[in-house]
Amino acid sequence: MNWIVPKSRRGRIAAGGFLLMVLMGLSLWNLPLASQWREDGRGEGLLLQAPPNTAAWERSPDEVPGAPFMRGLDKRVQRLFVQDASDPPVATFAQTVMGFDSPTWAWLVFRDGSPDKRYARYGNVERIEGIGVPGTDEQRYFCLRVDEGHPCDRWYGWLRYGQYLIEAEVIDRMPEADSLRMLKDSVAGIGAVARLI
Repeated sequence: MNWIVPKSRRGRIAAGGFLLMVLMGLSLWNLPLASQWREDGRGEGLLLQAPPNTAAWERSPDEVPGAPFMRGLDKRVQRLFVQDASDPPVATFAQTVMGFDSPTWAWLVFRDGSPDKRYARYGNVERIEGIGVPGTDEQRYFCLRVDEGHPCDRWYGWLRYGQYLIEAEVIDRMPEADSLRMLKDSVAGIGAVARLI
C-alpha cells in the first residue's frame, strides 16, 4: 500500500488533485442528464405485445440482436412480428429496446447511432416531422427510400427514455399513408407502455 501513496507532500497534493479532477469529470459527465434515470431492468417491459393494427401478426421469439455495437450498451432485446408467411412478407414490425449504462451514454448514441446514420447506405433516409409522443426525453422519425421516386420502404421511430433507446421499424407493402399511421400508432403505444413503467 505504501507504493500507492506518494511520499512527498507535493506528490500527495498532485495525487489528490488528480483524484478530485477525475471525480469532478465523472460528475460532470452524468450530472446534466441525472434526472432522466429510469428504473433499471425495465427494458423488456417497453416492448409492445402486438403491433397496433388489427391484422393477424405472427410473433417470433424475442432475441438479442448481435449488431450494431454501441458505446455504453448494457443490454438489448428485439421483438419481431410478421403479418404473413409469404416471401417477402406483407408487413414486418420490429421493436428493439436498448438499455445503456447511463442516460448520458443513451444521449450520445441517440445522436451517433440514429437510423439516418445507420441505414443511409441502403438509400435516402428522410426525417419525418409531425409525430410526437409525450413523455419521451428525445424522439426522431425517419423513412428510408431505397429507390428515388418510389414510396418509402421502411419507417423508423427512434425514442429515448432516460438510459433506454427504442427503435420501432415498420416494413410493409401497404400504401405510405398506412405505413406512416402504423408508425404513429406504434410509437404512441410505446409511449403508453413507458408511462406505466
